[in-house]
Amino acid sequence: MRLPKIQFANLPRPVWQHLLQRVDERRISVADLLALQEWVKTGPVAPAGDWYKDFGSFVLCGTDQFPKTVLEKGMKPFGAAIP
Repeated sequence: MRLPKIQFANLPRPVWQHLLQRVDERRISVADLLALQEWVKTGPVAPAGDWYKDFGSFVLCGTDQFPKTVLEKGMKPFGAAIP
């Protein structure tokens, strides 16, 4: 069984709005967003269920192939850590 890649294109509008709101609230810097962009370009694979990717200054959390929210450093993520 082939695992799906984490999907950033064609996310439902409410998901995009939530992610953008969290980026703004959490004061994620442009440098941090560039790190996220570079990671996305690698085509990361989505594990089944809840997951998170720690970028050091923020954490991206998701479920299956969809990103769901952004946490500030120090906030407790849910799911399995992915490299």
